[in-house]
Amino acid sequence: MSRCTRTWDLEVHHIRIDGGNGLDNARVLCKKCHQNTSTYCDPNHKSPPAFTQETKDKALKRAAHRCECTKGTCCL
Repeated sequence: MSRCTRTWDLEVHHIRIDGGNGLDNARVLCKKCHQNTSTYCDPNHKSPPAFTQETKDKALKRAAHRCECTKGTCCL
């Protein structure tokens, strides 16, 4: 299955809006994949608090500084 392999313009995305700010609720996505999530800038969903820089750094390291999107079509 093809997937996004971008290593630039990365952001840390909340997997679940109500899932907290821990590493278990963080997923690294490139900006384009992040914008294609169902809740990105959705006025009906309150944005969760931002991740700490430490959590962002750990998520990026865990993801080897690559987008973790597996949809395969979101960056096309």
